[in-house]
Amino acid sequence: MSTNISTDKARYIPGETVQVTLYSEQAFSQADGFHLAVFSPEGIVSEGNIASYALDERGHTLQISWQPSAEDFRGYLVQVSAHTVDGSKLLAEIAVDVSSSWVKFPRYGYLWDFTENAIAEAKIEALNRYHINSLQYYDWQYRHHQPLSQDSEKWQDWSARWIYGDVLRRYIAAAAEHHMTNMAYNMIYAANKTYLRDGSGIDPAWRLINAKGEDFTCVMSQTRGNVGILQFFNILNPNWQAHIFQTEIEALDAMGFDGWHGDTIGEYGAMTTADGQPLGLDDQGNPIHLVKDGYTIFLDKAKAALGERYLTFNPVGAQGIEKVSVSDVDVLYSEFWPWEKSRWDKAFDNYATLQKEIFDAASVSGGKSLVVAAYVNYRAAQTTFNPPAVRLLDAVVYASGGSRIELGNGDNMLSDEYFPADIHKVMSEDLRQQTVMLYDFITAYQNLLRDGQTPIERTVLLENIKHSTTGQNDAVWTFVMADRTYEILHLINLTGTDNRWRDETQTKAEPTVLENITVKYYTDLTPQTVTLASPDGESIAPQALSFTVEQDGQGRYLAFTLPSLKYWNMIFMR
Repeated sequence: MSTNISTDKARYIPGETVQVTLYSEQAFSQADGFHLAVFSPEGIVSEGNIASYALDERGHTLQISWQPSAEDFRGYLVQVSAHTVDGSKLLAEIAVDVSSSWVKFPRYGYLWDFTENAIAEAKIEALNRYHINSLQYYDWQYRHHQPLSQDSEKWQDWSARWIYGDVLRRYIAAAAEHHMTNMAYNMIYAANKTYLRDGSGIDPAWRLINAKGEDFTCVMSQTRGNVGILQFFNILNPNWQAHIFQTEIEALDAMGFDGWHGDTIGEYGAMTTADGQPLGLDDQGNPIHLVKDGYTIFLDKAKAALGERYLTFNPVGAQGIEKVSVSDVDVLYSEFWPWEKSRWDKAFDNYATLQKEIFDAASVSGGKSLVVAAYVNYRAAQTTFNPPAVRLLDAVVYASGGSRIELGNGDNMLSDEYFPADIHKVMSEDLRQQTVMLYDFITAYQNLLRDGQTPIERTVLLENIKHSTTGQNDAVWTFVMADRTYEILHLINLTGTDNRWRDETQTKAEPTVLENITVKYYTDLTPQTVTLASPDGESIAPQALSFTVEQDGQGRYLAFTLPSLKYWNMIFMR
């Protein structure tokens, strides 16, 4: 029997009432009443029969209200149980995020379809079910150096796609009603080469010259002439800064955006100004020749210019991410490619290297959750995603304290850096349902995943099961996070599969399901409770585990048994 549950907002301001809607193919029975249970990591927040509710005329749609506490930045799991007129019992659950801002727990989505017939409200409603609380409006702009078109009704972007202003404004309005933040995409240093004759006031003297002595440019389209060619400019040039900041602010305010999502095309080596000089000087007076070495200076000035508006930024390939992490950006973001290398000379082609970058970004930035853009099943011929590739990458990123940008334009999923290409590959219905459950999980348990947790060392032994602390192939990966209240053990199941995230051939195997796992967790902690939660079962509700405190030659440990492990188990000890 088909059942759908939803909330009216992706994020709730403290003090707001949560409206929950439950739909069933069979009519509900009022005779049996309706029951509500709300969970947080600490346990049951509230539980009891629902006294006030509303049913539609046919009795298939149930609406209830729940009032959370006024505490800010909290995640909850809401369960509703009911009976239908044929005697069936229904149990439906959904997460709730009570946060005054999206920046602590970003759940970043995207939009790109601004065509005349796009049904903006329906796409926003679909993203609301995943609790997406911020949206990147990809390639909405007229030109990179002139985001606003003189024609506010419709315009063509660099690729000749038609953008309809009314559709764009309807997206922004609908998203705002659901407390989703609207971020306008645009590069930080690019002008379409039409700038030479369009009266924009940009001076060619501000442009970048590469190590070969050539203009730093990128041809995006051979057929669009100068519209399809990007010219790149020195981000430390105060005249360029003045131009790009002013035009961005004008665009944000004219359309109703909440902030700027800045982008680059990656790091391309040493550059000079048009007259052969360094790009600028760092804080120690040393000359800057790499664009990435100017990120902190540029982003701090951009944020100061934007004021209360939000700023996110993409250092492509995580090149220069260390400069971004110490800047004033509101949310950290990076697009990862498997051939790029970290500062530790490790390729970003496996889960462990991504995790290290997430850990480092949080440490350097004061706890910000890195949004990871990483395109699984990249340009593979298959028209549906390979679920193990999607689910394992999601599990690793979120368990490590990061976030993902993967969902957008309704129920679409990214497999390509050019977001409109998402029409070529779709989620199966099973993967869509699993993804809904995952986003309920990471929202309900956000206070255990992205609320000040840091990695700690603990010895973890799994009886008769191959395991590792480094994300090895064909083994269960164990790692531990902790905060002032909890120690949190994560188990990522790589048994029977590999540790590479890209899966271009769509051959990544589903992990082997493990059952009755005996765990020894070595710690001096004497917990009040040991609790299991997972996004992989029929319910994401917390399950209390019985445990004992024991001792052996390796020290003192907690002993408990996990019923099963499919992709990701989280065990939190208070």
